Amino acid sequence: MNLPAMHRSESAAVSRPEAANRAVGADPRPPHRAIEPGSRSCCCPSEPVAQVVLAPVGPRAHEIDLLLCAHHLRRSVPTLKSPGVAIYDRHGRLIEAPARVFGRDR
Repeated sequence: MNLPAMHRSESAAVSRPEAANRAVGADPRPPHRAIEPGSRSCCCPSEPVAQVVLAPVGPRAHEIDLLLCAHHLRRSVPTLKSPGVAIYDRHGRLIEAPARVFGRDR
């Protein structure tokens, strides 16, 4: 993976007043920003289908976004089931079960 392709998440800096108005028991993660048309995956030249957000860990105090194509997302699902990892579709909606949404590699 090309590490310079990883970038700081812009969503962490965006104020989300609607998050404070959510009902108790609602999804704890607000919608993420959509993937911009013409974007390329971090791992290959394919069009991204998902945005993986890695939570801040240790000395890194900010989130990191990874744009993944369908193939690399399917291959990474076992690793991405870790705590602190959120997967969003191209529209910014949280994906609970990426393997079910994007199928399996053969």
